[in-house]
Order: sequence, then C-alpha cells, then structure tokens
Amino acid sequence: MKKALAIIVSVLIVLSVVELSFANDKEHATKEMHVSGEVTAVDTAANTLTIKGNYGEVVLTTTDGTRFAEGKTLADVKVGDKLYAKYSEKDGKMMAWKVMTKEDMKMEKMEKMDKEKKDKVMEMMEMMEKKQKEKEK
Repeated sequence: MKKALAIIVSVLIVLSVVELSFANDKEHATKEMHVSGEVTAVDTAANTLTIKGNYGEVVLTTTDGTRFAEGKTLADVKVGDKLYAKYSEKDGKMMAWKVMTKEDMKMEKMEKMDKEKKDKVMEMMEMMEKKQKEKEK
C-alpha cells in the first residue's frame, strides 16, 4: 500500500511540474495566432470585433463556432473590454475561434489540467488494482 501511495504521489508531482500541451481543435489546422488587448470596435452586424494588441489592431471575424466565455456572445463584448483571442487566418480573414478574458482562459486551462491529472491518477490506480488482484491469485 505504501508503494502504491508513493507511485501516486510521484505521478502527481510529475504531472504538476511538466507543462501539459493541449491539442488545438482539429478544425484549426492552420497556424494558431493570438492577440491580447483592448477592444476598440465591435460590429455585431458584420460579426467582427477589433482588438488592439502589442503589435497593432486585429480585426477578428466571429462565427457560430466561436467560443466565448460561458454564457457570453459577441453582443456582450464592449469597447474597452480587455480580451484574449485565439484565431487563424482563413480566406484572408482572421477567424476567431476563442474569445475570453485572460482570467477565463486561465480558469479553463486549469480545469482541463485538473481533469487530465485526475484521469491519469485513476488510470494508474486501476492498473495497480489489477496488478494487486493478479498477485493475489
């Protein structure tokens, strides 16, 4: 039992130290880009928003597939908001596929990391139980 606990603790330490890379949505096969800054324009009729980042303004086109923070839409975005957006170029347009505040983005990433850690621990525990049962036979 002590050995099993030591293995679990070791796995948790490794997972907390190693930075996990997250796969992008398959639909965004082109180069992922991002911009962080202040919203300078919102046009709900054209489904666009403009964010002024460190390297200038980026006009982002949104679609029904664009992910906003939970419960939010383009209509909720206001000039002056500070947002973080992930996008890719498609047909000459900058297509936003994720638009959130930095805090929302951090929380989403932490939740995903927590879920992946829990899944790994559960997988290891199942393997250990299986080995223990084999040993007892």
